[in-house]
Amino acid sequence: MMRPSRFVWAVAVIGTLFLLPVRAFSQQEAAPAEANAPAGGIVHTVVEGDTLWDLSAKHLGSPWKWTEIWERNRFITNPHYIYPGIKVVIVPPPPREITMKVEPPPAAAPEPVAPPAEEAKPVPAVAPAAGPGDRDLDSLPEDFVRAGEFVRDAPKGIGRIRGGKDSKVGFAENDAVYLGLDKTVPAGQMLGVYRVRGPIMVPAGGRPVSGYVKYLIGIIQVGPSVDGQLSGKVRQSFEDITREDLLSEEIPAYSRVKIVPGEEGIPSVVITARQLNKEIAPGDFVYLDKGASAGVAQGNVFRVFAPASLAVGSSRDSGGKVRTEAARAVIVRVNPDFSTAYVASGTESFAAGVSALRGIPAK
Repeated sequence: MMRPSRFVWAVAVIGTLFLLPVRAFSQQEAAPAEANAPAGGIVHTVVEGDTLWDLSAKHLGSPWKWTEIWERNRFITNPHYIYPGIKVVIVPPPPREITMKVEPPPAAAPEPVAPPAEEAKPVPAVAPAAGPGDRDLDSLPEDFVRAGEFVRDAPKGIGRIRGGKDSKVGFAENDAVYLGLDKTVPAGQMLGVYRVRGPIMVPAGGRPVSGYVKYLIGIIQVGPSVDGQLSGKVRQSFEDITREDLLSEEIPAYSRVKIVPGEEGIPSVVITARQLNKEIAPGDFVYLDKGASAGVAQGNVFRVFAPASLAVGSSRDSGGKVRTEAARAVIVRVNPDFSTAYVASGTESFAAGVSALRGIPAK
């Protein structure tokens, strides 16, 4: 028999569990647990110099997954600057399970047993066939965040690099620089560095298309003012950073792209590649002249065609030109007018200006 003191203690514990905020339980159930997360999760107390970018690199394996931490801590208004002293949930603890011992009811008198029915034969389980939508695009986070986009108007940032501590034309990782910004940002904030090309003009389907290519080439962390000049440090660089490159508070993040080919249709034109490549091949990013307003969505697959002589497997486009499939590209980013595609596979290289068509024909 349980002693009175132990009984009172057990009731108090159970009562306390029921008095815990319901919101806490719902958040734990909604947030996905990391594969190798410790049993109690990870809660980090921010110290000076911390960023979600660094915490993501340390605990999630890539700095470009910083949005996963931000989603769990939406009280943070500026994800590129976090204050010392706040607590940040990096990996949530698993949902709690509360079990209560229930005494079994008294055994009832046994009922007459019916004769056994004919045993049903088990139906063999058939695994559903994996469709194109069951696969994710195989791309590295470092590549994905640099996909960039094509926009109509010249991109505007919040400033540029004025110079460096050392006399250089281009700046790379760990270089100290001086910044000229159009707005006040706190020391410690992260800024994206973007390269802009353009204006670029190409004929697309009988109509001229013009715009600008904008893609990420580095990350800079704002420092304190030194002798009246705002300092900064290059935290990461994919290319040499110059004084002509734009600084922006926008920092892209990695997200998985589910491949959904889409219905066959939506003819498009390859405007240009991210780099100034005359020959475009698998692994490159390209920009198409159709976007969300035309029905293009992330994960769609476009077949890219190259001019060729009439041969088996070739066809003619609307203009009567002979074409063959040269590559397949998956949409990774979409804006209203244009889309960014990753050239995932191909049989031959191709140049800007060729046609593309959404969808994969049935065999």
